[in-house]
Amino acid sequence: MNNKGYQTGIVISSIAGAVLGWAASSYVEKKRNLEENTSLLTRLRDFEQRLYQDGFQKSTELQEIRQEVENKIAEEH
Repeated sequence: MNNKGYQTGIVISSIAGAVLGWAASSYVEKKRNLEENTSLLTRLRDFEQRLYQDGFQKSTELQEIRQEVENKIAEEH
């Protein structure tokens, strides 16, 4: 019986070790995925900011052109 208890202990220890290893691996993988998503979110935020700045610059340029046209029309009348 002592031999069966010893073998059972080894099996239980092996299973517990495998479960703990799987849990640790899963935790590390999830954490890595979150870090990758953070960098993706950062890249999207940066892209949005650049898009806004480009739009603002184009809007300013169009406003200047519109003002020049209005000034020329006013000069002709």
